[in-house]
Amino acid sequence: MSASVVDAGAAGPPAGTYQIPSLGWRILGGALRLIPLVLILIGVPVAILTFLQANGIALPIPIPTVELIGIVITVLIVARYILKPSGAYGPLAIATAAVTIVYLYLILVDATYHLTIPGSGVTIAVGYTDLILVLLLVPTLTLAAGALTLIEDVGHPRERWPFDFPP
Repeated sequence: MSASVVDAGAAGPPAGTYQIPSLGWRILGGALRLIPLVLILIGVPVAILTFLQANGIALPIPIPTVELIGIVITVLIVARYILKPSGAYGPLAIATAAVTIVYLYLILVDATYHLTIPGSGVTIAVGYTDLILVLLLVPTLTLAAGALTLIEDVGHPRERWPFDFPP
């Protein structure tokens, strides 16, 4: 890790120290995040949807859509982590949140699932609208935080470094 000292006369944060991890460490951290993200955002949902499809249950969202959006969200999260010290952090946070909101909206559109039991006239309806709406709070707040970070980075570059990368 490399240490940088902020000049007291420079515009921006007050005099102090902060440690920004080197690009190599940030890439390593991003790579370590990549493995669980691929499992959680791509592997598990695709496995569940494949199991449902194999048992003749209609899917609420197509498998290729889940794969594509999972890949996009994973790439954006890793890129956001690697580029955190740069001015690209705010726009990447906004993009990550926006894609996540779109993904959750696609799930929300058909948030009531009707399961018909074969050989009987019984239909079970399961609604998960409230769950998706609660889950939408997180990317919505992330979108707002990314917008505020972008505004602050434009107005006061490097001001957040002592807080994001304390000594």
